[in-house]
Amino acid sequence: MTTQFGELRDLSREILELMDMRQTFTDIHIEQDRPIMLKTPRGWMETGDGPVLFEEMRSLLDTIDEQWEPLLARGALDRPFVLTRCRLRCHVYRSSGGRKVVISIRRLPLEPISLDKLGLPAYVKTVLEGTRGIVLVTGPTGSGKTTTIASLLDHVNRTRNSHIVTIEQPIEYYIEGRQSIVSQREVPTDTASFSAGLREALRQKPDVIMVGEVRDLDTADTVLQAGESGHLVFATMHTSSAISTLTRLLSFFPHEQRERHATSLANSLVGVICQSLVPSEDGQELVLASELLFNNKQQVSKLLVDPSKLHFLGDFIRRKEDNMSRSLNEHLSSLVSRNAITARDALRATYNRIELHDMLQSSVQR
Repeated sequence: MTTQFGELRDLSREILELMDMRQTFTDIHIEQDRPIMLKTPRGWMETGDGPVLFEEMRSLLDTIDEQWEPLLARGALDRPFVLTRCRLRCHVYRSSGGRKVVISIRRLPLEPISLDKLGLPAYVKTVLEGTRGIVLVTGPTGSGKTTTIASLLDHVNRTRNSHIVTIEQPIEYYIEGRQSIVSQREVPTDTASFSAGLREALRQKPDVIMVGEVRDLDTADTVLQAGESGHLVFATMHTSSAISTLTRLLSFFPHEQRERHATSLANSLVGVICQSLVPSEDGQELVLASELLFNNKQQVSKLLVDPSKLHFLGDFIRRKEDNMSRSLNEHLSSLVSRNAITARDALRATYNRIELHDMLQSSVQR
């Protein structure tokens, strides 16, 4: 197409070409009057043929949502967008006092990654054999929580005869039913909110429930109820460690109710997977680093029932009193020793830099 601006770029074609690059990246940032930027393991890099004009963005915006203009006038919009070889999560918003339009794109595979290729220990599969309880997948934004949850659900879908109900905003991976029935519900299209969708799900005869995010008291309360009442529940939270995950979950409840809900959590928690994505040593890929805490119903449950003793869980993980739980620093140190990641990137990824620094120094001295 030719206009007063000359030949317009085909951004959809450019995105497809980017997918064929050998360069690893997770996100694409397309901002009006700026070059296209890619988020690589080592940070943002410029790509493409110079600044993107607003007229060049229109075709892509129409493809994302034909009603993007009135919707954008009322606020930002999130939409999934499927190209032939990839699935994208698009977030469109205005900036610079409304003068510019920005398209933020998260890259996702068309299908969930096999659990064997995800980077979690093989024994995590045994956790999925249970029929009830709560599995929390946590980490900062961009740490791969959605990908991990999708892989866990896909494993259940392929190995168990069950009804899986998900509540998501938006739906990012479409999971085709294999051995299981899969009902994916989107907020706010299919249900008003996470808490409403979760309450409704309990009446839909589910065996497995996935909640996109626990962000309020109602959702936290219903997650605990669902875990105790015979459902296997997966949920995500934005926390940086296993202990902060449990502390955050209980913090949704009024202080006088926490002990009761702590007992409920002790009875229903299966485990916490807290993760981070770290650049590989050569900077070309991303490596999954994870902290794992699994409820062994002896030491862990006893500490969970008393919120004031949650901090002792850190000692439990560090003492390696079971063969499944591990600290993030333990895994980061192991990755450094195998030359999978650099010490500098490990120290950037940890929430306890002093401890990891000492662990790395000790390993060098040995």
